[in-house]
Amino acid sequence: MKKLILPLLLVMLVYTAMAQVKITGSVRDNKNKPIIGASITLKDTYDGAVTDSTGKFAFKTAEKGDFTIEVKSINYKTIQQKLNIGSQPIILNFFIKEEINELTAVTVTAGSFEAGDKKRAATVLTSLDIVTTGGANGDITAALKTLPGAQQIGEQEGLFVRGGAGYETKQFIDGTLVNNPYGTSVPDLASRGRFSPFLFKGTVFSTGGYSALYGQALSSALILESIDLPDQSQASASISSVFLGAGYQQLAKDKKSSWGINYGYTNLIAYFNIVKQAPDYFRMPEFHNGDANFRIKTKNGGMIKYYSTFSNGRLGLRRPDIDSADLKDA
Repeated sequence: MKKLILPLLLVMLVYTAMAQVKITGSVRDNKNKPIIGASITLKDTYDGAVTDSTGKFAFKTAEKGDFTIEVKSINYKTIQQKLNIGSQPIILNFFIKEEINELTAVTVTAGSFEAGDKKRAATVLTSLDIVTTGGANGDITAALKTLPGAQQIGEQEGLFVRGGAGYETKQFIDGTLVNNPYGTSVPDLASRGRFSPFLFKGTVFSTGGYSALYGQALSSALILESIDLPDQSQASASISSVFLGAGYQQLAKDKKSSWGINYGYTNLIAYFNIVKQAPDYFRMPEFHNGDANFRIKTKNGGMIKYYSTFSNGRLGLRRPDIDSADLKDA
């Protein structure tokens, strides 16, 4: 049996070789010059060849029937030709035309940035974002303290960014430095900011780079953009267990000017009687806050804005004296 295997293999190899059809030919351009390295393939098969230095090619295939032969070369148009493969050798000569390529403009972008403070800012918040931040109680600074890069400091007002002091962060309203953005405070208790978040259309908080316009800042800049004109005249009122407030904004009929007033009254007596506080208050906190604004649009498209605020507060608390504990009951 083993003696028959080798003759059978030889017979099969001879039969396979005899069954293959040889395809030869050449590829030239329209000037009858040989095309070197042109690719000739029998589509949907693994059979094909590449032209030599004289533009000639040759390969064998065992396929039978109708096929398409394809000729490709760089900078030349691809051509296809129908082909019927039988048992006889096939000779093909191709003439391909040069393909004209137009080099279009190329734009290389390695990276870009916009120089505006809004694009570089860590966070841009709306008024609604601020008043809906848990624990902020509608205070701009308290809302920003919840963001990455800012520290929670409860005993002193201000924004403390990346280990910096509170004075290193400056606040700007329409590009103007605000020297005293917080209310009067008592030792070891942080006070609220003076401004309502609804006065501004955008709150930009930058913990990194910012424009040279805000060069007074060291750690970061809080950039506030005030509203130009309200969309319509409106009145507002609010009431809670610790706060009463009302406001009114009047838009002129020609929509070129507006004025508005706001008032708020805060009294924490009821809240502090229910929720006992660690500081020993002998006078519960009570605050009156009011503000007025006026805006007018100029002929050249500019804006003139006026804003004024008033606040009055009273509170008193006792602190233990390290020299004499009897002073607590004074």
